[in-house]
Amino acid sequence: MNREEYREKVKKSIDEIFDQIDKLSAKAENASGKVRQEFEGRIRELEQLRDQMVEKMEKFADSTDSKWEEVKETVNSSLDSFKEGFKKLGSIFEKKE
Repeated sequence: MNREEYREKVKKSIDEIFDQIDKLSAKAENASGKVRQEFEGRIRELEQLRDQMVEKMEKFADSTDSKWEEVKETVNSSLDSFKEGFKKLGSIFEKKE
């Protein structure tokens, strides 16, 4: 997979997660203050992770092949953390309902 294909794959993954977050936001509107506050805090964490991944990918987009492989490993790890954060976000409502 070349760099552009990889960036598109990561962007698509992030976009899919944020689409799902939008759906959860409707539940947050009807949730108690404490649940809503926890939800909003987790959203901020996910937004920070997203911004970090995008920044890393842009910074190293034109890097050497060996450096690019290092960037991919870092971004893959961040993407895994991002997905795990989303799972935790959804679980806020499961344990409160």
